[in-house]
Amino acid sequence: MVGGGAMGCGIALEFATAGRQVTLYNTRPESSAQAQVRIERDAALMVETGLLSPAQASAALGRIRRTTVLAEAAADQDFVIESVPEDLAVKQRVFRELDGLASPDTILASNTTALSVTAIARDCSRPERVLSAHYYLPAHLVPLVDVIPGEKTSPDVVEATRLLLEEVGKAPVVFQRDVPGSVGPRLQQALIAEALRLVQEGVATPDMVDRIITQGIGRRLGVTGVFDRLDLVGLDQMAAIMRGSGRPVPPVIAQKVERGEARAEVGAGLLSVDTRCHRRLRGARGPPSQLPAPRGACRGPAAHPFLRGGAVMPDTVLLDLSVLADFFGDSVREYESCTPELPPRCWAILLGRFTEDAMSVERVRFARNIRESDGEVLQEFDSTIIPLFGACYSNGRRGFWCEPKELLRITQEAEAEGLEVLGSIHLHPDWHRIGPPHERGLRVSQEPTPMDRHLFCGSGWPLNMILYLERREGRLYHSLGAWAPPPESGASCRSLALRFTVHGR
Repeated sequence: MVGGGAMGCGIALEFATAGRQVTLYNTRPESSAQAQVRIERDAALMVETGLLSPAQASAALGRIRRTTVLAEAAADQDFVIESVPEDLAVKQRVFRELDGLASPDTILASNTTALSVTAIARDCSRPERVLSAHYYLPAHLVPLVDVIPGEKTSPDVVEATRLLLEEVGKAPVVFQRDVPGSVGPRLQQALIAEALRLVQEGVATPDMVDRIITQGIGRRLGVTGVFDRLDLVGLDQMAAIMRGSGRPVPPVIAQKVERGEARAEVGAGLLSVDTRCHRRLRGARGPPSQLPAPRGACRGPAAHPFLRGGAVMPDTVLLDLSVLADFFGDSVREYESCTPELPPRCWAILLGRFTEDAMSVERVRFARNIRESDGEVLQEFDSTIIPLFGACYSNGRRGFWCEPKELLRITQEAEAEGLEVLGSIHLHPDWHRIGPPHERGLRVSQEPTPMDRHLFCGSGWPLNMILYLERREGRLYHSLGAWAPPPESGASCRSLALRFTVHGR
């Protein structure tokens, strides 16, 4: 890693936490010491938020070696990435030196944001080994990396870089040609320009703009993107919004609306033909993550937006049972009308807020199970879930996938009330009594089944509750359990303490 500023330190920590040996080069001992302090601070924050264990952080720090001699940094390395100031002459000089110091098989990558990698590699004797690997701050947390070839970059080098980045947990996007500035920075620049204009015109304060982005469109775009958002809203509706705000409707949208191709649900009008939103989001069962999952782990409590400030996820759930009244009623109706062939299905989203040391459940919102209405989702379930958990889940009433549009709607409603989407609650019946004969040995309770653990693990929600119903001597009884998702697939869920309000107090 050549350059130990904010970006370089993040990249070094990224590779080190993934098990790679890293040499970090800075020109001066003082800069090297400052880089060490920054990396230790970032690693400590990852431990605090549950992204790394103390042992993982300690091991990662032990894999980073510092040097002020460029020859030591470049020698015997498989991959060298540069993150020095965004000055073409400076980068050309660095790559000219690296070209003479590194072995012939070393890949040389630039973290440039806006410069041409072809120009950066101008003086290199092996330009086919040079490309851009553009990270986004904070580099050790944001998954995306732009992989951009120069005019002479070998396809094998591009592919090797892509594979390396995927191995260390990144999400590389490979461009087909040298694109100075790439896509992300250009979109960001457009957003910055509009934000400045709104402030200068007196429409909003800087704090208001940042709150709208972080608490509103930033979360939404983290799930849908831009073109997926058009798929969800519909091009006709988007055209109406643009006209209402006094903006011209782009010709591509106007033409599709005029031809009656405005709606994704009829298979037409999509700008993102190959990435239909209602296909990509079917498995979305939680709010967009602000942090990546722990190394080698599933999305768990650390993924929740609550942890943006470094908070520790509470182990206690506060609940007034009256909040669950509608859910209890629906569960009882489902239970009493079910048959072995038609299991009771009842699932809902829990809304609430975080107190100093607990999660307080304040609302319940029902949502549709897209598995019951979409044949393609059933097919996806058949190929992914059934091989792991059995043919019983071929029944569309078993296993819940929240309908994405409803999830977005509920999330937006929660934010409008100042609430968070905390998680989910679902029904478990006494299946050993009312299930089909071949499943009568399956005893469930308020504890998660292997299938529950799998879904909890993928959801990123910190709270998952289970209502268990059983009939004894003609009467229905219930028990409740509250669970945090497991730290990794196949592991056990963590039990959360439930605290109920005393009636009227």
